[in-house]
Amino acid sequence: MKFTCKSSDLQKSVGVVEKAISSRTNLPILENVYLELTEQHLILRGHDLEIGVEHVMTVNTIEATGKVLVKSKTFSSILAKLGHDELSIEVKDSKMVISTPNVDFDILCMSSDEYPVFPQIESGITVVKRIEDISDLIKHTLFSASFDETKHFLNGVLMKNEDDYLYFVATDGYRLALKRAEVGVLDQQFSVIVPYKAMNEWSKIAQGYSAETEVELTISENQVVFKLDDTILLSRVIKGQFPDYKQVLPKETDNQVMVSRRQLLDASERASIIASASNNVVRFSFDGDDVDIVANAPTMGDFKERLNLVRNKGDESVKIAFNVR
Repeated sequence: MKFTCKSSDLQKSVGVVEKAISSRTNLPILENVYLELTEQHLILRGHDLEIGVEHVMTVNTIEATGKVLVKSKTFSSILAKLGHDELSIEVKDSKMVISTPNVDFDILCMSSDEYPVFPQIESGITVVKRIEDISDLIKHTLFSASFDETKHFLNGVLMKNEDDYLYFVATDGYRLALKRAEVGVLDQQFSVIVPYKAMNEWSKIAQGYSAETEVELTISENQVVFKLDDTILLSRVIKGQFPDYKQVLPKETDNQVMVSRRQLLDASERASIIASASNNVVRFSFDGDDVDIVANAPTMGDFKERLNLVRNKGDESVKIAFNVR
């Protein structure tokens, strides 16, 4: 293997596939980034047996094709410290030579023969949305996913279609977040639970692309695939029955008010200073055209703030307490 490329391009590409490389694994071979140089481009892969990322990049010159594994952490650290735009990489036996006009690194590398086979994309239902839309769905739901490993079916986000909408839903048993986006009529129904890690890492990868870039989602029984022109992230789905979230969504309500989101958030953050000493409990009292936000802690003191609100429905006084976090 021998080629030249821009150092910044290779650093960015390694950063993309690193999202699927874990430094804490029982299989040391998975700590490597897979490089395959074809006659047209360089293919990079990372895989932790749960999620896999493949990225294709263009290089400047190709002198000899080949495949190799190199320690991801070492490779990434070297690329981050090279100040030159163009570099040369050559693999001889078990050594990778990384060169610029003034710097040379000789590092150990490995044969790719023992590297796990990268999963094939299964056929399934395809949905095409903009990165902005998918990122918005993830942003508004992922924070509610659970980290309780005894309830593995809550360790991700439910992705399903219903009517003309794509739904993302997450819950940890204490809170529930739901966000939907219009997708039009699909031929088949699907409902899968996508692991937290896959959603989180995809969000990071998506930040490197324009918001208008289209993402092709392929959903099958065993996997979910996020596909761009040069990057693929695929993930196993979590097997299990996601709770019937519709049962906890109120069909109707006697009282409905509107309050400034920013003011409510700021007041809640101020209340949390005191609430942190009393299990994060903050009480909300809705009365007339105001809401009082109150926190008390015997070891710290008291907090109270009043905000204005607009009544949309009902005129009852209501008191309710939440974990402010």
